[in-house]
Amino acid sequence: MTALPTHDREPITEEKLLKAVNILADLVERNGPAFRPLYLSLRQQLSDLRLQQGAEAALEAIAARGGTKVA
Repeated sequence: MTALPTHDREPITEEKLLKAVNILADLVERNGPAFRPLYLSLRQQLSDLRLQQGAEAALEAIAARGGTKVA
């Protein structure tokens, strides 16, 4: 049995997800609904990534101000 090739993969970025979403949107338009589930999945991943990045930015802002004081 042959081993699967391993590739050093870079992290998934918003730019890469956006590019994939746009490519799949074109495929859905040209080839019909066969690619729609994958398209919707990638759109959800892009949305999740944006939410995660927003949360991380908020946490960094809180940490930069020294956190919150509890009364």
